[in-house]
Amino acid sequence: MPATAYRATTEHIESLSYNVRSFRFRLQEPPQLPFKAGQFIIINVPHEGKTVKRAYSIASAPHEPFTLELCIQKAEGGIASTYFWQLKEGDPVSLSGPHGNFLLKEPLDYEPVFMATGTGVAPLRSMIKHLFQVNFTGNVWLLFGTRYEHALLYESEFRSLAGLRRNFHYVPTVSRPKEWHGETGHIQQTFQKHITDFANKEIYLCGWLEVVKAICKDLESFGVPKEKLHYEEWA
Repeated sequence: MPATAYRATTEHIESLSYNVRSFRFRLQEPPQLPFKAGQFIIINVPHEGKTVKRAYSIASAPHEPFTLELCIQKAEGGIASTYFWQLKEGDPVSLSGPHGNFLLKEPLDYEPVFMATGTGVAPLRSMIKHLFQVNFTGNVWLLFGTRYEHALLYESEFRSLAGLRRNFHYVPTVSRPKEWHGETGHIQQTFQKHITDFANKEIYLCGWLEVVKAICKDLESFGVPKEKLHYEEWA
């Protein structure tokens, strides 16, 4: 799919944690953006009379092409996040897409294991939504790691989905727990505890690049074949 320029309107803004917000944009011209789960868009951020381009993974599903959801963390002094934090519902946004090749391997004859840290959960959320939209019947795992429990993004959504879909296994892990009663430590440890057979699995990882590389190194030491590890290289 070739990338196209789009105009959109800010439709809804929601706080996901103290420093992360969800932004939903409605496409205006053209009115829809066809994309595949795992791809990203580039937002044109106006700054001091110029345009700064920033890439963000799409957190919504491909069967909802008229709107796009992004999951954005505020960076103190960051040009792009400062722009987003000043957006109001109804404000126009300029973007292009789709971009990227972080896609689900076809055919879907395996069990996907998704591993995310922080806002890296965004493209994996899109993939999970897509799998259930196409009535995927195999087991789907989401191992989501954060430092603190309040930073678990889309927590109620994933827990609700796990309650509705017996084949969806949501395992959040907190490395610096306060009042947390779930898995603790790092998601590599959670993986080792819950995923013991790699034969029919493909692992998709997303988060800060150095963290993802460290996780991949650990998974390989557990015996996971390198060709089963798929990740987006963003830093």
